[in-house]
Amino acid sequence: MTLQFFWSRTASVWIALLYMALGIPLLLFPGLSGSVFVWALAGGAAVYGISHLWRYLQARKSGQASGGDLFLTVLPLAFSVFAIAWPQDILAFLPLVLGSLLLVDGVGKLPLVLAATHSRNSVFVPLLLSSLIPLVLGLLLVINPFHAAQIVIMVFGAALLADGISDLTTALLSRKSDAGGKAPD
Repeated sequence: MTLQFFWSRTASVWIALLYMALGIPLLLFPGLSGSVFVWALAGGAAVYGISHLWRYLQARKSGQASGGDLFLTVLPLAFSVFAIAWPQDILAFLPLVLGSLLLVDGVGKLPLVLAATHSRNSVFVPLLLSSLIPLVLGLLLVINPFHAAQIVIMVFGAALLADGISDLTTALLSRKSDAGGKAPD
């Protein structure tokens, strides 16, 4: 009976188990998970660069070498070397950009806060919060982008784990309600 359940509900059960299997390492080992992800990107970029190197060498033998193929060899291979050596720097790039944008947003709202202060406007508190929150978050992201990247990975892992548990629970409860609603043979 249990085996039939898993075969009839394979999509939701297997996807739930896959989400949980992916979510646990992301949640427990965010630094390593991020590094492995960047290394996989580096591997893909290296394969791409090597394929263009091959094209360049083949075209050079026939006297039709393209500088574009050589460029598409050097750039991905340079990225691969950098990503393999410093994966956390690659991961820190996005939080650094987001932090910078939040800082610009918070600083851009400061003149509105000052104007509301001088006019004793009732929107002072919401304006102050809309300026301070992006400033504080932006500052935290810019000061420590590496840790922010790990937190994002952990949140993603926790979301995958929660989604997997929810899907598995739904499938199991569905099985229970299907079994309870059938007439005995």
